Amino acid sequence: MLKTIILLTDTVQQQRPIANVLREHNRDLSFCSALRASDLSAIEPGVLNEARLISFAADVAVPEKLLLQLGYGAYKFYAAPLQYPGLPPAPDESDDDPRCYSVIAQSMMIWPDFKKVVGLDTVTIPDGTVAAERERMVLSRLAYLFWQMSGMIAGEATDLPGIIESSESRRPAPAMMN
Repeated sequence: MLKTIILLTDTVQQQRPIANVLREHNRDLSFCSALRASDLSAIEPGVLNEARLISFAADVAVPEKLLLQLGYGAYKFYAAPLQYPGLPPAPDESDDDPRCYSVIAQSMMIWPDFKKVVGLDTVTIPDGTVAAERERMVLSRLAYLFWQMSGMIAGEATDLPGIIESSESRRPAPAMMN
């Protein structure tokens, strides 16, 4: 039974709103907060079997050992600049000022072939938008994607359904690790 959500965020201010959204779907959840890898390492191993990790806009590497112990998986919500999928950027465009971003929810696995995208959206930034406003627009769209998926995240499913996944979508068995 899913009992705990581990929230890995970039700032402490993101923790409470994310927890509140998830609590609307499952009042029985408890939450562990993390901002760094050391916070993740401090979580009691007994908690992990009945936990799901959610990384929201955090650029922190999650230890492989922890990923293997999570009973309900780990999912990362992040944004990536993406001007023209599959094509190189036009010569007049700067990498420092992208106009299009993808906001992505992706499973976190130690085996790259088993990762899958479970949520996806895009945001186009109007010309002349200052950096702070661009960041706000992208973070708002990322928060909206999280909100749309919050019922599934707070639910009992051990694996969220992928919208883009590899041909092998099942979790690897221990025998596959060799």
